[in-house]
Amino acid sequence: MRKTLRILSCAALATLAIGAARVWRPAHAVEPASQNSAPADAPTDAQPSAGESPDNKSAAATVRVAGIVLKWIRGDKPANCRRAEPLIRQAAAGGAQIVCTTECFLDGYAIADKSIPLDIYRALGEPIPGGPFFRRLAALADELNIHLIAGMLEADGEDRYNTAVVLAPDGKLVGKYRKQKLQHELVRNTPGNQSRVWKTPYGKVGVMICADRTEPDIVGRFCARGADFLICPSGGMFGPGKNDPILQARSRENGVYIVFVHPAEFLVTTPTGAIETAELFGDCLLIDLSDEDTDADSRAVRYFDLPLRSKRGS
Repeated sequence: MRKTLRILSCAALATLAIGAARVWRPAHAVEPASQNSAPADAPTDAQPSAGESPDNKSAAATVRVAGIVLKWIRGDKPANCRRAEPLIRQAAAGGAQIVCTTECFLDGYAIADKSIPLDIYRALGEPIPGGPFFRRLAALADELNIHLIAGMLEADGEDRYNTAVVLAPDGKLVGKYRKQKLQHELVRNTPGNQSRVWKTPYGKVGVMICADRTEPDIVGRFCARGADFLICPSGGMFGPGKNDPILQARSRENGVYIVFVHPAEFLVTTPTGAIETAELFGDCLLIDLSDEDTDADSRAVRYFDLPLRSKRGS
């Protein structure tokens, strides 16, 4: 049965739409921040303090993956980085070993707004490695001793790419993935052409971005290269009608877990194609600066203790 939760809806209609679903909350879920909440790094019953570690048996059998569910602010890299950093810290304090943002969290998926002048849009990109916000994120991964997967607009000469970087716990760049299925993005971005995987202490990880999940061939190439699990920062369609069955199919076809991180959803599908957890957070993907800390600004850290392949008998 689907395990699902919707919190802090951006519209009453979205709340009504989920009313018939079963409500479920993981034991280690962390509530979204609010103006009246404790600081993001304050320990709670559901969140170990920074000095604590997960149960040794659990740590040996699983890797804790955290999704940063956060609305975008379009085209404002300083604001998006400022908003994400405390949640990344919260995830690390909660024992996460791999932390993932949404697709293009840093620029607020600016490619969606073609009214942004081309020169301004292109200026939102930065070289990887070397860009100022890349360096800031790398320092954060190093400080927190985590693998950090972060979505941003990459500048490589005259080309712009929708990219997710994979940073090691020492802050070094493990690799970068460039989104392959661009659709409307093609007018300004260049597609990637590789489904690469990277070794981690927890197995080989493949990172795909948003619409890539709709292409069985793209996803299959990650798994043909030995991916033990997939992580999908996203920002497009979401929810049980348009999105979840797609991830279920890709998991079932390839026999892998997929962790999906979106401004309005956190989803995990299992190697059998079942839904392990699906949580919805309103029905909007971006906000204005004036909407910060309002009900529209639903945000959260969500965790999944992903079984290591060696512990699953394969």
